[in-house]
Amino acid sequence: MYIDFHKYNYNLVPISKRDEYIARDQESYKQILRKWFESNLDSIVERKWEVSEIHYLKNISDFIKLIREAEQLFELGFYTGCIALVGVASEDFLKYLAITLGKPQYESLTQFNRLNSLKGDNLISPSTHTLLDKIREIRNDCLHYNQNFKQKSNLDLKVDALTALNSLKETFKDILGDTVAINANEFSSIITGIGSGDDIKNTDEIAIKVKNAISHLLKFPIAFDPSTKVQVRTSIFTVREVDEDFDEISLRDDSNGFIVIVEFPETERKYYQDKKLKDNDTVIATLFSLIDKNGLTAEWRLLDIDTL
Repeated sequence: MYIDFHKYNYNLVPISKRDEYIARDQESYKQILRKWFESNLDSIVERKWEVSEIHYLKNISDFIKLIREAEQLFELGFYTGCIALVGVASEDFLKYLAITLGKPQYESLTQFNRLNSLKGDNLISPSTHTLLDKIREIRNDCLHYNQNFKQKSNLDLKVDALTALNSLKETFKDILGDTVAINANEFSSIITGIGSGDDIKNTDEIAIKVKNAISHLLKFPIAFDPSTKVQVRTSIFTVREVDEDFDEISLRDDSNGFIVIVEFPETERKYYQDKKLKDNDTVIATLFSLIDKNGLTAEWRLLDIDTL
């Protein structure tokens, strides 16, 4: 039985009142979604951590949009939809690959024949053929909706979806990934791309992805230990600029060249004004920052500062 009573019978309501009824019911449905999401949040996050990562690809096509949606479907537990999209993305990718490798005539072949032709020409490795052929089998099982597929448990579907998804992402990384160390321009482009990505949910996610990118691309341990709650630093600084209203001061750490902008606490502003700090002064200062939920330093604050 398929039951589909999501909306009230608004024909029973005077036309002048329908918008009010609809607005009320939509608010009610929002609450249902919030409760569902909250109760499933742990499982959604756990599934996210099961998905392999590519990190970044320079050369992409429309198949990337499909794999992003497939990954989101897997996170939410919609395994059949994930399998279907991975299958479509796999076919689109192999067509793209055939054209890129100078075999446009393979574009019109079936996925089975396209795979075998590229393998026969030694244009893809046996391992790539195996991964993509496994995806093809899982996808066919799903889209043809045969009896075997219908009898699969939700756990079996999850295994199929994750196998297909991770196999395709592994293939992308092997074939399209760049093993050469990135240069400064490429790194800057990646960081900019994170902020402008159409799959970014909010600004909080930008901070997380930038942190993760730095850890992978620069091998720099930017995140503090989860047990660390505050970071305190005393160092020799050069004053780069003192705000004319004495709201903040810009300092360069002489030990590493890093720049930090620190606001003067409003309640202590006169105390710092009396120190008569000027641009290019050499100072010793103690700064502190609370560690945020992402394991990063947040706003730096001043504990004390004196000229040398």
